[in-house]
Amino acid sequence: MTLTFTELGNYLPAGAIEFVGNNQVKLNFSQISNNPLTLDSSLVEVVTRLLQGLAIYTERINEQRASLSPPLPPIDFASMALTGTPQQPKYQFIVEVAVDTATFASNLA
Repeated sequence: MTLTFTELGNYLPAGAIEFVGNNQVKLNFSQISNNPLTLDSSLVEVVTRLLQGLAIYTERINEQRASLSPPLPPIDFASMALTGTPQQPKYQFIVEVAVDTATFASNLA
């Protein structure tokens, strides 16, 4: 199973992901935040909404995998949790990506 931009688009606002041709995919941060943005805008809301979309996408994939017969194990990719206190709640996001240690150094180039 491949995680795709097309499927991720189902968990973000309409128009947030667009194939613009010439092998380019555009993430429209103004659409993701539902606000007009400039280069001086805060990126916190945009990154939070993008990570929320990734976490929900991961949850839905794992629900589908669990419903198969026999069920497949869940994938570890993106997750979110509400942490902190009732007075100061925080979102915690975890993104996990498997690394092939035999090629890791060359993947940095």
